[in-house]
This record gives sequence, structure tokens and C-alpha cells, in this order.
Amino acid sequence: MIMDREKLFEEFLRTCRHNEQICGLGNPCANILIIGQEPYISEEFEANDVEKYKDYLEKNYTSCRNNGVYNIRDNNKTWSNYQLLIEKVYKEEYQNNKHDATKYDFEEFAYTSELSSWPRKKHSYIKAKPFINKRLILFKDSDYIKSFPVIILACGCYIKNDDKLREIDNTFHVEFCKEYGSKQSKNRFWTHVDKSDPRKLVIHTRQFSNGISNDLIKEMANVIRNHLTKLGLI
Repeated sequence: MIMDREKLFEEFLRTCRHNEQICGLGNPCANILIIGQEPYISEEFEANDVEKYKDYLEKNYTSCRNNGVYNIRDNNKTWSNYQLLIEKVYKEEYQNNKHDATKYDFEEFAYTSELSSWPRKKHSYIKAKPFINKRLILFKDSDYIKSFPVIILACGCYIKNDDKLREIDNTFHVEFCKEYGSKQSKNRFWTHVDKSDPRKLVIHTRQFSNGISNDLIKEMANVIRNHLTKLGLI
């Protein structure tokens, strides 16, 4: 199983490079894939600045991390919330005191990527949309992406699944299952499943930056842990 996924990941890497797309970060053989909005950069460059983009890709498209070297925890809200989610999903594994509480080691249990390959300082759906469209095609065709038992779309409005556009359904071959959280709150998430493949769970929620509640993360972690437990993966 792991060898098969390693081969799928190598194919994904080649496809990303060929299509000038970023790859991701973390453990490529993990059971959880987290997809955010787009990579962050401190200095914005425009969509027509191809040379800067290619330079960025050359440094980042193969940046998977599975060698146990992790970043020191700081005030990165997105990574802090990724860490909190993974700690709650794998709560027993974190209670064995083998993990360094000073570092972001969620990447041991997850692989992360983005819905848009184009890095930005500030989020803009309108500017990101052309890159999102290419990314959705890449994800839809990728056997590596399909191999994840759990996919978390932590990208809010960057992906649509409404009366007019069913991007989640069409890209990940799933259909809506259940809504969690309060309709009056922005802290909600939606589960999607493939009725022909009970191994697959796709969750759509907001970006994991400022504003996401601990209660939402806790409830989401319970759903994920129950799913992985049923599959015998925890």
C-alpha cells in the first residue's frame, strides 16, 4: 500500500513540474490531505510575472517533508490550527510524549497543499480563479490525490459546491453528506462521500486562519478519527 502511494506521489511530482504547479508539504504517505487557499508570500508579484513564478516553483514544487525535520512553533495561525486538528485526530499518538511540543510536527500525519499554485500576500478569489481552475483539473486527474482516505478542503469560498457549480463533487467524485456547526456562524463544515467507495471522506470548511473556533476543530477531528478508525487506519 505504502509503496503504491510512493509511486503515485512520484507521478504527482512529475505532473506538477510538467504543468508548472506547486506540489505540497508534509508526509506524502499520510492518510490526511489538507488543501488550503494558496501559498503565502511576503512580497506580492503579479499574475504576468512569469519569471518570478517559475523561480518560486523551482524552489517549492518538490518541497515534501517526511524526514522528521519540522519548523519551530510560532504565531502562524494556519499552521497552529493544522497542528491542533492533527493532535486531536491522533490524540493517543500525541499523548505518548514522543512529540516535541515546541515544533509543528503535524506534517508527520498529514500532507498539505493549496487550491491555487499562485502565491499571494492577500487572498483574492477573483485573481486566484484562473489558477484554481487549472488546479482542479490536476486534482481530478491525479491518482495520488484520489488515494487519500481524508481530504480537507480548508479553503472556504475558493471552491464552490452550490446550486450553480458543483466543483467539489466533480473534482473529487463525491456528493454532499452532512453539515456540521451553526448556520448562523461562519464556523461550519460539510462532509462529502463517495457511495461507491466508503473509504473516501471529503470535508469542506473555512480557511484555518483567524476566526476558526476550537469547537469546530474538535468536532471535525472526531469525524475524521471515527472515519479512520472504521478503516483500521488508527
